[in-house]
Amino acid sequence: MAPLTAILSAAGVVFGAWTIALAIVAWLTVRFRAVISEGGRPVDIFSMITLGQVATATIASYAVLGAWNLVSRLLAVTPHALNNLVALVGIIAVGLTWQTANNLVTYVYHRLRGRRIGVAQMLRTGVVAAIYAYLLVATYKFGGLLATTIFYIVVAQIKVVQDILGVTTQLHKLEKANDQARGLVRDLVRFTDTESVEFASEVQNISQMLGRRLGMQKRELELLGLAAELHEMGKSHLPARIRAGTVLNAKELAQKKTYTRWGGLMVRAADALLPNQIADWIEFHGEHFDGTGYPRGLKGEDIPVASRIIAVARDYVRFLTGYDGASVVDKEKALTLLRESSGTLYDPRLVNLLTELVA
Repeated sequence: MAPLTAILSAAGVVFGAWTIALAIVAWLTVRFRAVISEGGRPVDIFSMITLGQVATATIASYAVLGAWNLVSRLLAVTPHALNNLVALVGIIAVGLTWQTANNLVTYVYHRLRGRRIGVAQMLRTGVVAAIYAYLLVATYKFGGLLATTIFYIVVAQIKVVQDILGVTTQLHKLEKANDQARGLVRDLVRFTDTESVEFASEVQNISQMLGRRLGMQKRELELLGLAAELHEMGKSHLPARIRAGTVLNAKELAQKKTYTRWGGLMVRAADALLPNQIADWIEFHGEHFDGTGYPRGLKGEDIPVASRIIAVARDYVRFLTGYDGASVVDKEKALTLLRESSGTLYDPRLVNLLTELVA
């Protein structure tokens, strides 16, 4: 939207009513490229979204023409010495008119969908784009359409993409993150009992201890800790009876095992909020070293090392605390249970490493 602010605001000043047709063609082009980039078909351009964008372009174009008409009247009665200053302020005002019209439509659209969007935050985008509109008009007056095209491609386009669109992109990311955060909180609010929180914290501590011993770098350790802390988040999608139950039939047990898959899906659905890298780590912590685990039956080194770490840390803490139906045992017995399943359920190297760390 930001590049169109510069181009179409300048067009409103230079070409007058032709701006309406130019704006419609521009929005149709943008929509066509968006549909194709998303894997759609050309006919998919004919949709309510496209109709809304064309309507927005038409409204904004009329607003620009009205604003420039007022500026033109003002220029007619302004002393010659002040014409350049008035033209500068007027063209910037025209650019802001286009941006404001788009922002208002965007605001109404998101409010109708139950989302919040800060229109004021887009002001900087409109101001900078409006200044570029003035430069485009000045270039056109000086060297015509060819000079304007060269200026936009060589100079303005680079700045628009880097400076203006960067702001707009960040705002879209922030809005997306806010939406995802609300959804994630709704999912996790059902999964915040004290026992689960304490268990996740202990698994996180043990996992990061193992990660440090393996030589993981700081950033990777942080991600490992986050994955370990959230490794059971998928349980929020399970019925409470299955989530907390210890005596389950085969069908219920199979359903309970889907929590790892749910956890991975939740992270991927919150990609603006959570690092996508940890999705696989969470999803595959139920895999077994011999390939008998879930959800995909991965084996050995095919299982991400972070998932293998979480699996060892999780069961060690589970044995010590009696979490999730396990029998409470002391440290030595817990290590013995891990060693008995070393090479089948767990990575032998990690079991040995944990033994060295806690023995």
